Amino acid sequence: MTTRLTGSAIAVALTLGLAAAAAAQAPKAGEVSRVEGTVAVARPATPDGAPLKRKDNIFVRDLVTTGELSKAQLLLGGKATVTMREQSALRITEVPGVSTVEITGGMLKLVVAKDRMKAGERIDVKTPNAITAVRGTTIVTELVKAPSGPVTRLTVLDGFVDITPLNPATGAPLGPPVRVNMLQQTTVTGAGAPTPPQPVTRNDAVRLDATFAFKLNPTTASDDVLKRQVEQAATDAAKLPPGSAPGKLPGGGDTVPNVSGDDIRSRTNPIAPPQRPSGQGRSISPGGG
Repeated sequence: MTTRLTGSAIAVALTLGLAAAAAAQAPKAGEVSRVEGTVAVARPATPDGAPLKRKDNIFVRDLVTTGELSKAQLLLGGKATVTMREQSALRITEVPGVSTVEITGGMLKLVVAKDRMKAGERIDVKTPNAITAVRGTTIVTELVKAPSGPVTRLTVLDGFVDITPLNPATGAPLGPPVRVNMLQQTTVTGAGAPTPPQPVTRNDAVRLDATFAFKLNPTTASDDVLKRQVEQAATDAAKLPPGSAPGKLPGGGDTVPNVSGDDIRSRTNPIAPPQRPSGQGRSISPGGG
């Protein structure tokens, strides 16, 4: 009798333990569709960083970073595609109806399929000093650090969006949203308001879009570069508060991991922040994903 009770207790304990582990698992946010060079992930519940490869899952609150001369493309729930350029970092959080892509350094392109979004759904792109509401469009967001504070540059390649300036210290909105239409660009510096949207030529837009293209022959990273990237991902994981609540909308006091573009750039050879493209190029439609 005692043996049977002990065995039952162990079985129940194991079942409860597995259930607790499953409950603790963060929801899936998407998966990796393409990788070029070195890409790593850091998770709040896991102290060790890990390299990412094609078809790996991405979970809510994962911190994804790209190394030097590297790119990553993530599929979010079959509704959006995020392409990260080199030396960039992002984290995905969720609240009902809203997925938030928090960029803490670098540059990304977001393509949202409007016909796959349900009524009331949207995807926000958040930087320390601005948040952009996206419901079905193609945008490029760049975040750099400057003496005057974070600088967010938003370029709309297709559709239109609304961008709201945020207090870099508290995350609270600082003013009304500003509408930015197709082939327009605005910049938010520090705690300032967005600049009046300026036109972007189609050739400039095409050149900007082309910087997110993957090579036909993917870059193969050396073991040493990959090791450094994974080790840094472990350091990034330590900067995420363990067990913290999911991301909140502006004014909710969300805690963003303290991993900046400068942190990422310092891991490898310095690369100058990307500038707005100029010059002539082929006249094709940007934002093709």
